[in-house]
Amino acid sequence: MQCTLVDMIFITGGLIMEKILLDTDIGGDIDDAICLAYLLKEPRCNLVGITTVCGEPERRAAVANAICKTIQRDISIVAGLDTTLQPVPVYPTPDGAAALANWEHDSYDKSDAPAFMYEMIKANPYEIVLIGIGNMTNIATLFNTYPDAISLLKGLYVMNGYFGQEPLPEANYNWNSWVDPLASKIVFSSNVATHRAITLEITDRLTIEAAKAGELLRSDSNLIKAVFDFGNAWLESSNLLTLHDPLAAVCIFHPDVCRFEKGFVSVETMEESFMGGTSFRAAQDGNVEISREVDAERFYRILSSTLNG
Repeated sequence: MQCTLVDMIFITGGLIMEKILLDTDIGGDIDDAICLAYLLKEPRCNLVGITTVCGEPERRAAVANAICKTIQRDISIVAGLDTTLQPVPVYPTPDGAAALANWEHDSYDKSDAPAFMYEMIKANPYEIVLIGIGNMTNIATLFNTYPDAISLLKGLYVMNGYFGQEPLPEANYNWNSWVDPLASKIVFSSNVATHRAITLEITDRLTIEAAKAGELLRSDSNLIKAVFDFGNAWLESSNLLTLHDPLAAVCIFHPDVCRFEKGFVSVETMEESFMGGTSFRAAQDGNVEISREVDAERFYRILSSTLNG
């Protein structure tokens, strides 16, 4: 699979670079690992830091570090919050972290991820794009503790929200919102210069059988081997690969892969049966753009070409 010339943007003297901060609950679903691998391989990505969120963030940080080490990348990584702003009856753990025994990695202690994020954002005003592909706890705490971070960000891309026509089987299918509804509400209310949400009904279109994952990611590099090693537990349990998180990253560098609609997002924080549920009101003066369409074939082409190249 080859990227077209349209897929690469050049300026005189070199590539247009984007400074990226990644906030992730890596270590469970394989798509977080694929998203990180894409950012490490994307030639226009300057990955300035990674923060982890959700249960056992220290082990999640070690997983991110192990993946970075496969290509000798020294990225600042901080293990963040494992408690939520709104209590929920689960404490998800990173099953994929069992593969840490197979890969060189550093060890981490829990630290202040929101403070780290703020330091990076303040040191690079109007230059950093923050990607959130886990529950929104670290990001909401950042915005609550350091409210000027919102205006200092260049962009915020989150994998969060469901706005489909059919009701979800369970509220927790909208996982990144359900795990911390209050955090999701805070983040969706923020006024970032570019604020885009990659939504569940769109990413569900990017689902392939687990057995075909090797066709999409066919490289025999240590990077891809590590991605599969940390993600095999998920693939074996689900038998499917849905590329939720990589779409959030690809859209930064290839914005026309998705079509977005501007408006306002509300998040349910009271009714248990709809906890974390999201609703959308279209408005030209809205603060959020939600994904409405995706060019699936072009997305697959870009992702595969970048990771296998």
